[in-house]
Amino acid sequence: MKTMSSRKHVLAVGMIVALAVSSWGEEAQTNATLRLVIDLVDGSRLIGTPGIATVPVQTSYAKMDVPLTQIQALKIGDDHETVTLNLRNGDKLTGVISLAPIKLITVFGTVAVGIEHIQQLDIVLSGGTGQKGLVLWNRLGSESDVKNSRVGPGGKLNAGRFVEGRFGQGIELNMQEPFGVTFPAEIVPASAGCIEFWAKLMDFPQALPSGEKPGLVGVSEKENVPGGPCIDFNGNDGAANGGLCARLGTIGSAGTAQHGSWTYARALGTDAVGDWHHYALVWNPAGIPGVSDGTRCVAIFVDGRLNTGSWNGPVVPPGPWTMPSGGRLGLLCHQGMPSGRIIFDNLKIWNYAKTDFNDRTDE
Repeated sequence: MKTMSSRKHVLAVGMIVALAVSSWGEEAQTNATLRLVIDLVDGSRLIGTPGIATVPVQTSYAKMDVPLTQIQALKIGDDHETVTLNLRNGDKLTGVISLAPIKLITVFGTVAVGIEHIQQLDIVLSGGTGQKGLVLWNRLGSESDVKNSRVGPGGKLNAGRFVEGRFGQGIELNMQEPFGVTFPAEIVPASAGCIEFWAKLMDFPQALPSGEKPGLVGVSEKENVPGGPCIDFNGNDGAANGGLCARLGTIGSAGTAQHGSWTYARALGTDAVGDWHHYALVWNPAGIPGVSDGTRCVAIFVDGRLNTGSWNGPVVPPGPWTMPSGGRLGLLCHQGMPSGRIIFDNLKIWNYAKTDFNDRTDE
């Protein structure tokens, strides 16, 4: 028999859940296009637009209708009733699902898929998230994630493996796997913009030599041929910059400080080289507000703080730069190291010179 205290606790939890579901519904009002990626028990996969907007789940403490827009993935148990929901805000729900066959509009028509045939659902948002200026968001957590960006065009998985990431899973690449994940270069804004991501360096040496060792994220016309923007570790980038360096077409080059004797710890500004760090390459041909004297056109931020203090390289009048024809944006864009591994997670691109990264811990 439940005590009065336990009944009050269940009632309170139920009220909290009800409020949460209500807020989910309000938050879900975006201009995003929603697609389902359904992995079936026989190994098949279906992708299409769903005929439902919510999923009914009975947990141990409440019954709720969870909007699809707030779900990242839904895994169905072997009994075809119990489910685990991974939500976009990092929460996880477990319970029992009671769901009629899902109608899905696919390229070959409308199909109805019964829950007994489903192993997992991934929910993909594209075309908008309510975040103004976001042109690409890829979670990099699975092959499905890579191919189905939450915002913007899907990527191509060329190499790597999925391991524990900063949020859920991330993609691990070793030094023999350059351009392990690529995207069309056209997604990179031709004027002001920002590329941000999380990365974890593993098995790296202490000393940082000259040359791109390695390039983290950048654009090239083809593999290992410099072209568009790049963020890399470099003792001397060829323009007398060192540390964590940036290159962006005709705009110029930048680094943590002058070239010279460097370590990875000095480049990052911390001895915790092997920890997760947030990187952001920011550019604006007209100058980045709040960076140096406001006339600097390219800069790098690490863990939300400006990392750049050297801007050696060509200086050009404000204006757009030219994207290499037929280029591709790649993870681990260049490398010159015999060993080492990097895990990448949560890649985002913005069409303005973003410099506030207080939201970096939100996926």
